Amino acid sequence: MKELLVRTLAGIVLAFLAIAAVLYLPSYIFKMIIAILIGVSCWELGGLLKKSYYMINPSQIATVGFLIAVLLLYVDFYLSLFIALLYSFWVSHRLYNINYLFVLIFIFIYGVFLIATIGFIHEIDNRLLFVIFATVWSGDTFAYFIGKKFGRRRLAPRLSPKKTWEGAIASFISSVIFGGLTAYYLDVNTPFIIPVIFAAILMQIGDLFESFIKRQVNVKDSSHLIPGHGGILDRIDALIFASVVFYIFHRIFTL
Repeated sequence: MKELLVRTLAGIVLAFLAIAAVLYLPSYIFKMIIAILIGVSCWELGGLLKKSYYMINPSQIATVGFLIAVLLLYVDFYLSLFIALLYSFWVSHRLYNINYLFVLIFIFIYGVFLIATIGFIHEIDNRLLFVIFATVWSGDTFAYFIGKKFGRRRLAPRLSPKKTWEGAIASFISSVIFGGLTAYYLDVNTPFIIPVIFAAILMQIGDLFESFIKRQVNVKDSSHLIPGHGGILDRIDALIFASVVFYIFHRIFTL
């Protein structure tokens, strides 16, 4: 009961801060906050993967990840990609181990380039972030309570033993309903129900994606920064994939 209370209170505070940031911050400041968030996420990923790749330096990766994020969000995509590749090669060639090259590139793709779509979406239309929030937060909430109460069949027992098909179905239905209603209420174009539907599915894969990383290194949480929730990645794993879906949809259908 105490754990649920801590989790709920922390979730409310985080939701309030996220909504306030989307509403009141100009895009150039909001993107800087995303860059800082990216730096922390890279630090968490570095800390997780250091358990298997011992020469990884999480603090260094966090610093480089932040700088790459700043270049990506404010300057140029290819410049940021080039810096990510150069740093990954610099580390891996000194260790003379190609595995480090692949691991570092993965950290920057997942921890920088995917998360950065949240900043780009705010710049495009901050209303879309509220649609994403409604989609993800409602899905997470219903998956947790329905899964806990009625869940019987395991969705992916090797990755996340507590996740069930019943919770996943409840998550999908609630995400589509609340995401769709939010898009309608905020007068976002009708076609945006399409990314809501795809995001309702892929956000659950995003959750399992991060779980896969943690299970590979036998860790429960990405860090202990957020009481009751674990780390930043534990809080935004589903949001990352949902944000990428919306960004891709916008890029394809508004060109």
